[in-house]
Amino acid sequence: MIRKLIFFLIACVCTVSLLLGLFIFLVIDEKPYVEQQTKVAPEHIERLKRTFDQHRRRILSSRQKGMATISIHPEDADIAINYLTKHFVNGSAHMYITHGKAKIRTSLPLPLQTITGFINLEATFVETDRLPQPHSVSIGHILIPDFVSQFLLDQTVWWLQNYSKYDSMISAIKHMHITTSALKVRYQWQGGFNLARSHFPVLSKSEQKKVYRYYNLLVQNNQQQAALSLSQILQPLMKMAARYSVNNPAQKENRAAILAATFYVMDLPLNYLVPKAANRPLRHSRPNITLDGRKDFAQHFIISAAITAYADTALSDAIGLYKEIEDKRSGSGFSFNDIAADRAGTRFGELATASHTDAVQLQQLVNKGINDKDLMPRWEDLPESLSKTVFRQHYGNFDTPAYHKLVDTIERRVEALPFTY
Repeated sequence: MIRKLIFFLIACVCTVSLLLGLFIFLVIDEKPYVEQQTKVAPEHIERLKRTFDQHRRRILSSRQKGMATISIHPEDADIAINYLTKHFVNGSAHMYITHGKAKIRTSLPLPLQTITGFINLEATFVETDRLPQPHSVSIGHILIPDFVSQFLLDQTVWWLQNYSKYDSMISAIKHMHITTSALKVRYQWQGGFNLARSHFPVLSKSEQKKVYRYYNLLVQNNQQQAALSLSQILQPLMKMAARYSVNNPAQKENRAAILAATFYVMDLPLNYLVPKAANRPLRHSRPNITLDGRKDFAQHFIISAAITAYADTALSDAIGLYKEIEDKRSGSGFSFNDIAADRAGTRFGELATASHTDAVQLQQLVNKGINDKDLMPRWEDLPESLSKTVFRQHYGNFDTPAYHKLVDTIERRVEALPFTY
């Protein structure tokens, strides 16, 4: 009897092992389906801003509650899904749109050291009278029945509508029309979004707590200050980050410190991100914060650092360049020294969050004492305030040798800064 039981257990173990091996063989691939680089260009930022501006009043207004349609360019949809996949799971994704259908292919690297390979997913979404339905969904070599895919999608949407912080956004979507020229999302916003009383639900509770801690440090330290340099702002933040990094990931501490500094430097209400900050006493004044004597440099640097810390270099570079393009068109003009501040901030944000070792090393360097010259590359000889006409006369556009020569000069100067080690 015991021998039969032993044989039965061995048979069960062998069967499970074979099934597990078969499952791994069918699901895991040696190569990814998708190897698409994240490329965010200024024109993508411009298109996104234009689309947002068209619908901003409706979203912010408590009176506009009718139906509206937002059109998303197929290239932008493809870039967005690839960017988000890269940012959250270090994978790659591609969206291909035809009339009435959208095919999405995703490749995710295995987060394992013992097994290498990729999980490749492929799904076609077919337009319906409301939200698109999944069709021909596969994971590796396994084809998922449509009813299973639809059930999982329905459960995900239900959870997002009832338990997530994005419930109002999901509930507002009524229909998606898929064409070769655009993904048209029809929505009905219920209004009532008040920037003064609301926040953007993008940070976790623990992240909000961190940002609030660093922001309070800045407010408490600088109540009597009329002017400060950005280096003076960053030093106490990095000292606090170093203390908390003993028991926490240094990248997360640096990220929160940089975001707090961004809201402080830009004089933005913190309750946009941290709801409980709405209850804090209003401060009457904030110091004038500069980098190497320039307020605009401080803003360019810290915004680029924050974008990179919470996204990546590609997005930071694209937004910085888009800002200069807009200035060239109708604002203060294209300034290469602003690009230098953008690139320095991007590099700072990159090193602050690259790894625990890099994050700690940056903390130590800042805590030893830095000044603005350590943060901002030499910029006095860089052209600034160039009108559209003058820029074209001297540099043509953004892919000419003259333009790249000057950008390469900026890059060399940024890499020579002490914090880039």
